[in-house]
Amino acid sequence: MFKKKGLSPVIATVLLVGLVVVSGLIIFTWFRGLTQEAVTKFDQNIQLVCKDVKFEAKTSNGKLDISNIGNVPIFGFKLKVSSSAGYETRDIKELNGNWPSDGLNQGAAASVDLGGLAGQITLTPILVGTSQKGAQASFACDEGLYGFQISI
Repeated sequence: MFKKKGLSPVIATVLLVGLVVVSGLIIFTWFRGLTQEAVTKFDQNIQLVCKDVKFEAKTSNGKLDISNIGNVPIFGFKLKVSSSAGYETRDIKELNGNWPSDGLNQGAAASVDLGGLAGQITLTPILVGTSQKGAQASFACDEGLYGFQISI
């Protein structure tokens, strides 16, 4: 008769190697999240500054008018244009208009041509802060928390 044995050595080795690779990927992903370089603005983490951003936006005659009514300079905006066909993400600097190269300071306003975009736009502010290495770094605020929706 046949003797019953456990897994063959080849299958056991493949399972063991797979387990080690998956464990290594999990640890790598976790560690990478811990070591991301912090960007600061006004001596605090830039993610916390996003809650202080205040702006007004409206559309008229195919143009998007934005005013910074808060105390935080806004470097730019990420635009998520949603339509029945899906969505596309664009930077406000890609649109035709007079968007300032250094962004909108407190009390400033700008107008950009939407160039035929249609649907729903979600405006998400982009801020500039200082990295740990002392260089300037841009940071897009969380769309779900700080995105502003406007219809065209």
